[in-house]
Amino acid sequence: MFKKILYYLVYYTLFVIGSVSFIQSASALEFKVSPFALYEQGQENIYIDGVRTKYGLGVLGVEVNSGLVGGFSFWARTGYGYHPKANVSLTVEGREVAVTGPVSGVYLGGALNYLAWAQNGYSVSSELSFVARNVNATDLVGTAGSRAITGTAVNDFDTIDLVLSSEIPINEKFIVNLTGGLSQWNLKTTAVAYAQTGSSGSFSCPCSFTKRIDSTSIDPIFAISINNRNAPHKLDLELYSRSLKSKAGTQIIGVELEYKFKF
Repeated sequence: MFKKILYYLVYYTLFVIGSVSFIQSASALEFKVSPFALYEQGQENIYIDGVRTKYGLGVLGVEVNSGLVGGFSFWARTGYGYHPKANVSLTVEGREVAVTGPVSGVYLGGALNYLAWAQNGYSVSSELSFVARNVNATDLVGTAGSRAITGTAVNDFDTIDLVLSSEIPINEKFIVNLTGGLSQWNLKTTAVAYAQTGSSGSFSCPCSFTKRIDSTSIDPIFAISINNRNAPHKLDLELYSRSLKSKAGTQIIGVELEYKFKF
C-alpha cells in the first residue's frame, strides 16, 4: 500500500508542476519527439528469498519532452517490446526449468528535470523519474526431465530514480553525460508451470507449480551517455547499470539509443 501511495504522489507532483508551468508558458512551449530503443537484462538470474527469476526487456518507443519555466523540464515516454520465442525459467519440483514462448513487454515512464547550473557548455541537473515495466508470457512450453510442461510468467519491474547528472563537452558536436543516484525498485514476479502427465515421488499430475517474488529496496544507479548535439541530427547513446545488490546480489545492465527532433 505504501508503495502505491508513493507512486501516486510522484505522479501527482509531476502533474501539478507540469500543469502550472504549462499554463505559465503555453505560448512558448516547444515539444521534442524522440523515438528510442532500449534493451536491459539482468546480469544473471535474479535470486531473491530462495526464488530465481530471469529479467530482460527490449523496447521500441516514443518520448515527448519539453522545457518549462525556471530551469524545469519534463519527459514522458511509452514503448512496447515483443519476442516470438524468448527463454524463460520456471520452477518445477524445486528445479529451474528452461521454457520458451512469445513474450511481450510494456514500458511507461515520466520525469521532472531541474537544471541547477550551466556555463560554457558544462551543466549540472537533477531528475526525479518513475518507470513501470511489464513483461508478460502467457504461452510457455518446455520439458522437465521426460515431462512436458506449459506455463505462464509475469514480471513487473517499477523504479523511482533520483539522480544528479553532469554534462561535459568533448567538442562542438559531442557531450558526455555522467549520471548517478539512488533508485527505489520493486520487482514482482508470478510464474506458474503446469504438467498434465507423469509422476515423481509424492507428486502426481495433472499438477501445477508456482513461484512468486515481491521485493522492494533502494540501490545505486549509474549511467554514462554520449550525446550528439549537431542539429538537426541529435543522437544519444547511453549505457547504464542498475544495482539490485541489497536484495538480489546482482544488477541490471541496459543500453539505450535515442534520436531527437523538434516539431
